[in-house]
Amino acid sequence: MTDPKQQLIYPQNFDIKLIIAAEIPNEEAKRNISQALSESKTVHSFVNIRSSGKGNYLSYCYNIDIESKEHLEKTYALLKQIPGLKFAL
Repeated sequence: MTDPKQQLIYPQNFDIKLIIAAEIPNEEAKRNISQALSESKTVHSFVNIRSSGKGNYLSYCYNIDIESKEHLEKTYALLKQIPGLKFAL
């Protein structure tokens, strides 16, 4: 059973990190992320990009507004379809 004190209260604003294979060009990755977030009707803004230690992956950070649990689930489902995506945190 979930502790009621640990349940999220919506709306929420937070940073999401998307780890994408470095072989995907930056502009293509940013376009794909923005398209998925727009399709889920998620208000978002780009924060930054960081490279992994070995340079195999890039971490794209976006600030997003999530209105409900259903909105969060829809957003993650669309993000999972992005080419080269390894993780969405």
